[in-house]
Amino acid sequence: NGIVNVSAKDKTTGKEQAIRIQSSGGLSDKEIDQMIKDAETNAEQDKKLRESIDAKNQAEGTIYEVEKNLTEFKQYVDEEQEKNGSGG
Repeated sequence: NGIVNVSAKDKTTGKEQAIRIQSSGGLSDKEIDQMIKDAETNAEQDKKLRESIDAKNQAEGTIYEVEKNLTEFKQYVDEEQEKNGSGG
């Protein structure tokens, strides 16, 4: 029902305090229906945006891994180039 009652008592002093929290209002059925309708209307656009964000995050992750590996294994690449005479 949206009501929370909380009380606390200080064992040392014996003082007790209580608070009651309740909803001061809420959404009407009309507002809830409108929010559901808006969500359904925007679902496809939201899905496309999510896919785009996921693709970007995956690409950034791949770039990070490649850069990390290049840094980590640079000395081996340089050594192989020297062996093959391809320089750097």
